[in-house]
Amino acid sequence: MIRPASTVVLLRDGSDGVEVFMVRRHGKSGFMAGATVFPGGKVDAIDGPVEAPEGRAASAFFLAALRELHEEACVLFALDAAGDRVDDVQAATLRAPLAAIRDGHRVDAAAHMALLDERGWRFDIDAVVPFARWITPEIEPRRFDTWFFAAAAPARQVAEIDGFEHTASSWMRPSEALADHNGGGAIWLPPPTYHTLLRLAAIPGSAAQVVNALRSNGPIPSWMPHFIADMPEGPVIALPDDPLHPEFDAESVDADTEPRHRFVLNGGRFRYDRRGLDG
Repeated sequence: MIRPASTVVLLRDGSDGVEVFMVRRHGKSGFMAGATVFPGGKVDAIDGPVEAPEGRAASAFFLAALRELHEEACVLFALDAAGDRVDDVQAATLRAPLAAIRDGHRVDAAAHMALLDERGWRFDIDAVVPFARWITPEIEPRRFDTWFFAAAAPARQVAEIDGFEHTASSWMRPSEALADHNGGGAIWLPPPTYHTLLRLAAIPGSAAQVVNALRSNGPIPSWMPHFIADMPEGPVIALPDDPLHPEFDAESVDADTEPRHRFVLNGGRFRYDRRGLDG
């Protein structure tokens, strides 16, 4: 079974460029233990149906993204009964009630939504921009169809973790996170997170400009990597435009260039390998 999920790439303007908020998953987590990722989680029934995966019909993914961001990072994008953005002072009044309904790393989604309902607030789905979908490879026992959203952080809200599901958090430039992973540091990046950071690092401008650049005018790109265990260089996760992927279109590239777009697991870390392809 593939479970629908959402994650949020929260961005802010730092002194040396755009920074992204990242969290480290608990070492005993059942999925991606110890990985450094973006805040997010599964779509809950309270978020709505997910049968139509494109456009506003997929509002469940939007609501899950905003709910999980608030649950995991205490950052709230919401509108009041008049349709005005809930400010930082108002958002801070939800911190204690949110902590009160937390049971370890779990927060009941219905109870969470009730906190907003009783105040006449609703999540602001226009605050986040969907820009990618990553579907877990078929080989994995736990699979997710995860929508990736981007948002510019509210200026005066402080992002912080609960300390249960995640054990650390930090704001950092995308290039810093990539360098730490590649250099064998404390940061360990799963392929979707690594690929997303590469995209972010390549976009110039402010946080708001990066979010706007990620905005798609059509269906958001969908990626389902293909896992191959027995390659000479080590286990490989091939992306759809790699010759090792079952859906690769051989006529779309020059085979003489030996094109590739993959992650190779080496020394316990995924190393990115892209060559012979445009873009």
